[in-house]
Amino acid sequence: MFKEESSFEVRKAVICFQYVERIKSELIIASRLLMEIGELKGDELSGAKKLIASFMDALLSEINIANNVMGLRNFEEARMKVVGVKEKILVDDYAEATRRISEAISFITTSGQQAAQILKQNNLL
Repeated sequence: MFKEESSFEVRKAVICFQYVERIKSELIIASRLLMEIGELKGDELSGAKKLIASFMDALLSEINIANNVMGLRNFEEARMKVVGVKEKILVDDYAEATRRISEAISFITTSGQQAAQILKQNNLL
């Protein structure tokens, strides 16, 4: 992703790091929401599923933007995991949905490792 540490590459690392941190935070929120949804019943569950589906759509939009800007394979892999989360929520498989969120977090974190290293080397992190 980053060949040399020119000012352009540092700028790219900053942008990547920002996307990674924002998406990672949103994935952690999604994980927490999934932990709560399993305890709901009836109308509460129905409403919660609609809200979490909307949250997942917003998260997918964030990942798509990051993927379009950065063009990193791991963003696409994370996107596919989140699509799978939406599918699992529809069939009430919250354990599998949570597992896929964890995998998405791993893909996103991996995307930011080189960016974080460049930022550290330039005393920006």
